[in-house]
Amino acid sequence: MTRLLTIFIAIALSGILKSQYSEATYQKALSEIYQNPDNSQKMAQQMLKDEKNPDHLIKLYKLMSHSYISKREFDKSLDWILKMKELSKNVTNPEQKVKILNATAIQYQQMGLNSKTLEILDESHQICSQLPDGKFKLYYLGLNSALRGLVYKSQDNNELALEKLLTGLDYLKKVGSYDNAVANSSVFLYNIGYCYFYLKRYQEAERYFLESAEVAKSAGAESLEAFAYKGLSENYTVLGKHQDAIALLKKSVNLSRKVGDLVLSEGIYKGFADNYLALQDWNNYEVYNKLYTETKFAREQSELASLNKSIDVLNAENNQKIGEQNRSLALILIVIIAVCSIIFIVFLIQFLKQKKRNYVLTEKLNHINKITPGA
Repeated sequence: MTRLLTIFIAIALSGILKSQYSEATYQKALSEIYQNPDNSQKMAQQMLKDEKNPDHLIKLYKLMSHSYISKREFDKSLDWILKMKELSKNVTNPEQKVKILNATAIQYQQMGLNSKTLEILDESHQICSQLPDGKFKLYYLGLNSALRGLVYKSQDNNELALEKLLTGLDYLKKVGSYDNAVANSSVFLYNIGYCYFYLKRYQEAERYFLESAEVAKSAGAESLEAFAYKGLSENYTVLGKHQDAIALLKKSVNLSRKVGDLVLSEGIYKGFADNYLALQDWNNYEVYNKLYTETKFAREQSELASLNKSIDVLNAENNQKIGEQNRSLALILIVIIAVCSIIFIVFLIQFLKQKKRNYVLTEKLNHINKITPGA
């Protein structure tokens, strides 16, 4: 009896332990992507053990991808995107398709593959626009518009980038704290600030950098707050407020210690170097210029590794498409040959019948001609 009870308990526990996914844990991991991405990854990896539910897997793969993007480790982020794309082959739910396409677009946008990003965003927008009205639709339409803005910003088309980013921000304001909308709003505000900065509209840039920092702080997204202060410090540097800029950069350093974002670190070190150079503080300038150069090199090496991997992935996708097109063309060619063969056979039969008919008529005519003289 005791043995049977032990077996039943083991079976029950195995059912319970089979999936370790928890929505509360997922939300906790999601909230730490921009603050402590390593911790987000640990929680996600724990939940991934023995997970079979496709909905949970997609959410966790996306979480892992975004956490690596937060650290600018694009090659590792791409690995999780590929897992998600493989899983998407059996996905029929349009909302899940939109999530997968959005995550893939973010990956390609961060890697600078702009044409591929826009291609995916077009596909995602087509599906998303057909969904019923609600927060999901508004949220992903907002992300879609903002991602387009980031593409245009990277192409120095700041006016169009502003239009798309402001549209995306309007969408996110309508969904409140849905999903990761608050943290993403900080990202949008930060990039809007830079668009104004590049357009030399420094007062408006300052306003959006400050708002980005406030929103990031409310979401507990320390790295996003650090980004906002870094942007604001660059704004102050151009205006000659070097001491204020240095103070903001120091805040950025303190906020970004857990993240390890190479792009953020590179920007901070460059900011220090530029301001100390302007103040003719040569010792500090040499220290931070060296750190800037080293971090820039590390970031470029990381991006190069991810770019090589992405080229391999894109080549594989193109080869697959070419193979599918060749198979389609071969099928079309077979159909054309079959149809032409049938038409040829039909015409040949008709020709032979007509020839036989003509022969019979000729024979009859010859017979009549033979009879006529005798009459």
